[in-house]
Amino acid sequence: MDKKILLSGVAALLISGAMFTTPASASALDVTMSGEAKLTATFNDACKDSDVNLSTSSINAVAAISTATNTTTCTSPASDDMPVWATTSKLEFGAAGTLANGLGVSVDLGAGAAGGAGSEIALSGAFGKVAWKQGADSAVKLALPNAQGDLTVASRDDLGGHSVTTAGTSAAGTAVTYTAPSVGGMDLFVTYVPSSEDLATNEDKYLDTIAIGAKMSAGDITIGAGWETATAQTAGDCASIPTSIVATFANTGTEGIAELADGALGGDLCGDQTLMGIGASMSLADMSINAGYTKLDTEEADKTTYNVGVSTSVGAYSLGLDYVNSSKAYLLGAASHDQTVLGASLSTNLGDGVDLGLSFNTSSVDVASTGAHSNYNAEVELKITY
Repeated sequence: MDKKILLSGVAALLISGAMFTTPASASALDVTMSGEAKLTATFNDACKDSDVNLSTSSINAVAAISTATNTTTCTSPASDDMPVWATTSKLEFGAAGTLANGLGVSVDLGAGAAGGAGSEIALSGAFGKVAWKQGADSAVKLALPNAQGDLTVASRDDLGGHSVTTAGTSAAGTAVTYTAPSVGGMDLFVTYVPSSEDLATNEDKYLDTIAIGAKMSAGDITIGAGWETATAQTAGDCASIPTSIVATFANTGTEGIAELADGALGGDLCGDQTLMGIGASMSLADMSINAGYTKLDTEEADKTTYNVGVSTSVGAYSLGLDYVNSSKAYLLGAASHDQTVLGASLSTNLGDGVDLGLSFNTSSVDVASTGAHSNYNAEVELKITY
């Protein structure tokens, strides 16, 4: 090959690269690492709760179902063996930097060095921030400043805390999140999930799920609200919807009262879904107060949740009180699945990155007007962050 032609080609390649690549003065990405490890000791009466829920006589009065004998139970007589010890840990990696042209680039690998599907890639600048991540938070969750209210309880029939996403924004689907530049203390969030399962076909359960949220801060008060809608693509998503209270629901002998009521009265959160939420938080001297309300409306059951929380510091200790009320309305009948949780927490710092905490809550559950039963859950936690 002619040397002149070869040199000419190399020169053209270098010139082309200089024209289209980032200038050499661009800053390198800074890599960060953080981790957390927990040791917990749990005390509760979950075994007692299992025995209570396996009695089907009360639910039979609400819906005509078979009366097969339930087989899943604690040892007789029922007994608990506490505490239950557990250790958990996570390690997160990230990288971020600003190119010479002002474009911000960041990568969050999430838990684990490999990252994988849970990794977030984001671009930022004067336009705001655009991020891509599988299983990302909905704009509704991003906008609500109140606590999520998802206290760990012992009850088998736990309804959980606030609904902060529809089924269209699932952990399997990749979401595109846009965060607008903050203006006058207001932040705007928009999330879009093209496919809830990333199947890339119109046979996915949910397509084109959109959520919008806004949060505004004024002094010590922050207020936020969000809305999300998801349209089911598969007709079978709510195939179990009962048309009347009839004796066709099969009792296999292993369900608890909540599962029996869901099947007989229509208690699944499925089909087309709409989520609305509003929340607020306020700081007053050494005290913080938060409250929120969410409602998830689906084709079958609907779930409504509200919470109130208060936290303060007394010397080296942090104290917290929480009240969470959740209610799931069935498709059929006036009965509902109701739950109230009262929680208290106490924590202190033992040194740099080491915290010791104690949490206790009691939950009262009433499934389809079958009579309320209560459970307690207590945890002692040693947390190390680095």
